[in-house]
Amino acid sequence: MLINHPLPYTQQATLEELAGLGKNPRFDEKIDDWDDDDIEVIYKRGGTEVSLAKPSRAVYFGDRAIYDQEASIFDQGEKYRILNLDQFPRNDQVFGELQRGCRHGIVIPFIGAGMSVAPGCPTWRAYLITLAAEARLDVNAITTRLDDQGDYEGVMEDIIDALGQPRFERDFERDFNNIDITRGPVGILPKIFRKCAITTNFDRVAEEAWSKETISFREKVFGRGNTGTFFRAVASGDRYLLKLHGNLDSPGERILRKTEYDAGYGDGGNIHFDSPLPKLLRRLYMSYSFLFLGCSLAADRTVRTFMRVANHEGAGNLPHHYALLSCPNDHVRRKAIEDRLADAHITPLWYPEGEFQNIEEILQLLLD
Repeated sequence: MLINHPLPYTQQATLEELAGLGKNPRFDEKIDDWDDDDIEVIYKRGGTEVSLAKPSRAVYFGDRAIYDQEASIFDQGEKYRILNLDQFPRNDQVFGELQRGCRHGIVIPFIGAGMSVAPGCPTWRAYLITLAAEARLDVNAITTRLDDQGDYEGVMEDIIDALGQPRFERDFERDFNNIDITRGPVGILPKIFRKCAITTNFDRVAEEAWSKETISFREKVFGRGNTGTFFRAVASGDRYLLKLHGNLDSPGERILRKTEYDAGYGDGGNIHFDSPLPKLLRRLYMSYSFLFLGCSLAADRTVRTFMRVANHEGAGNLPHHYALLSCPNDHVRRKAIEDRLADAHITPLWYPEGEFQNIEEILQLLLD
């Protein structure tokens, strides 16, 4: 982009132009980066190049048509890159649906443990393996139960029994209390979802993120409490947080070990829709779209609840549900996840395996 000499300029900036200034920060940053040769704005006086403090503003006010055209080209390229459309072409349509749903306020974020890792919390798998070692259990056997059987409930039961409840409770809150929400993508969530949210996490990452945006949750509801208040809050547009499995410091309302899962979801490892959590989740899953974030979506009782709802109601009677997911390179693992998601009527928005920075970029893209 070459400007040999400024044209005569008499028109003042319109209100529309002033209102649009700074609305495309990624493109402005691209133009203003002196070390980036892809787009350059050059002002020349004779044979001398003169540096501009804010080239993006020079283009914006100097020729709005060129600015908008170049910004559109840049945005399309960024979208293609961020959504990895070369690998996952279906992401384009899925993202469009999700973005429209977010703008209309019909999407509820469902926040899993993965969103708490960057702020400083351990992954649930790593935490259980560490506790198993402290409890002097067979770590190899525990790891096999977690990875091959998905037996998180049973492993937690055995760990607490081995450590003893008092010792476990003494350390549990401390182990998840050292958080810094300025790290990772969780701080973007309250900018997209300004009302209700759901989390399976025990930590305070969600509370801190919304509070930092000065839109703290009015109330916090636990899965084994009066969950009807949360459904009413969603319907009325209020701002509630549903901590599905309870809080760090509330053992009486927490769902952590197998006996507590039985109390919340139904005895014998099953799903009973007269139990408090399946009853609430069924109503929400039939009424609003969920976006699963930081969730492995393994076949635990929460996911099995959604699978049961989808099977009973039929996909045609449910809203669309979405998940940001790391795509396994192994085709067998990917197919197993795809089948499970299809059974629960969840559509994945894939990013390459292990490239977790894509989560933050996709969430930023939702804000555009």
